Amino acid sequence: MVLGIMISKQCNFHCGHCMVNSSHKYSWMEDGVLNKFYELVEYNRPDDVYILGGEPFLHIEKIEEMVSIIKKNCDRITVFTNGSFLLNDDISERVKNLGIIVRVSDDRYHRKFWTDKLKERIEQSGYWIVSKDECEEMIPVGRAYEEFKHLKYNMGCSLLTGRYDRDFYPNAERYMVMMDGSVNLYCATIEASLANVFEDENITYELLVEREKVFHNYLFREVIHCQEDTYMGKMCNLCQKYKITDEEILFENEHVAYTFDYR
Repeated sequence: MVLGIMISKQCNFHCGHCMVNSSHKYSWMEDGVLNKFYELVEYNRPDDVYILGGEPFLHIEKIEEMVSIIKKNCDRITVFTNGSFLLNDDISERVKNLGIIVRVSDDRYHRKFWTDKLKERIEQSGYWIVSKDECEEMIPVGRAYEEFKHLKYNMGCSLLTGRYDRDFYPNAERYMVMMDGSVNLYCATIEASLANVFEDENITYELLVEREKVFHNYLFREVIHCQEDTYMGKMCNLCQKYKITDEEILFENEHVAYTFDYR
């Protein structure tokens, strides 16, 4: 199982495909979310913890504290980064001493912000560099929407397929805590809120799957009427506006249905 957390939308890049609309403005998760996340890690004992932003290493002191606490219950921690921290020798050394996995994004959007010096340091870092083809299509969410809203297919995500087994869906058993405390099945487009760390006592992968199945049933009975309704440009931007609780389904915080009717 993978348990992720989005700690901030602050970033020193401004990539054209950013799905969370990151900015240079200071940003950090809501008060209390991090302590609730630690409780989730202790309760679920995940195989891997993902830390995402924004650019996480803009908050190096907080990352150091997080890593020391998380390692009490999970030895494998992966931080997603644009690699810019490598230009700062002090931060580079502190990251090296954390004993974590560093995942550096390499695509045409990030490379617009690479200097020759940064490119060299990334390539020589020995970190996990995840490269994407120049022509690869992005998910039309956030700043990527205008460029890719024309795409006429869906991702075949669990919400649409209703499948959660690893043979069909290799990225099964992953979920993520957002900056406001909402929790979703780990999705690149930051899908619907299926739970909340302040509202649900014990959040497990099984609970999230149960609620997403309710959401799946609701969508296919009330919202999806043709293939075009499932295309990413529409579905991925619609999905994140929903919240599912034990009792009700909300759209933009307004009640639209009772979960009992879609179990």
